[in-house]
Amino acid sequence: MDSSILTINKTKLSKIFTRQVRESPEKPERSITDVWDIRKPLLKGFENNYSYIVTFREKGNIAGNHYHEKKQELIYPIMGTFTVVLENIESKEREEMSLETTKHQIIYFPTRIAHVIRAETKNAVFLVVTTSAEEEDAIYYKVL
Repeated sequence: MDSSILTINKTKLSKIFTRQVRESPEKPERSITDVWDIRKPLLKGFENNYSYIVTFREKGNIAGNHYHEKKQELIYPIMGTFTVVLENIESKEREEMSLETTKHQIIYFPTRIAHVIRAETKNAVFLVVTTSAEEEDAIYYKVL
C-alpha cells in the first residue's frame, strides 16, 4: 500500500491533508502513516528542509503566536489532541480547528497566516516539517 492522500480539506486559511494508514497482514502489530513522501508530496514545491518535535507536558500549553514571511510549515499530531487557531494578518479573518492523532491529519501553515497550537491533552506531541530552519522568520503575532 502506498502513502496516498485520502482527502484534502481546504479551509478558509489553510489545508488539512489526511494520509492513508499503511497496514500489512504480515505485520499486524504495526502500521505506518507517512507524513512526507518525496514520491507523493502533499504540496508541490514544498521542500522538507527542517523537521522537529514539540512536546507539551501540560494541557493548555501553547506554541506559536507568530507567522512567517518565507517559511511554510506542516504540522502532524503524534500524540494527543490540539486546538489550532489561524489568523490572516492582513484581513484578520480567523478560523479554529481541532487536530487529533487518531485522524492522521496534517495541517499546512502558509506564509503570512498567524498560527497558535494549544494542547488539549497532557503530554501531547506534534511533528513540524518546514521549508526552512531560519528562526528569524518567526514574527510574533498574538493569536491567543
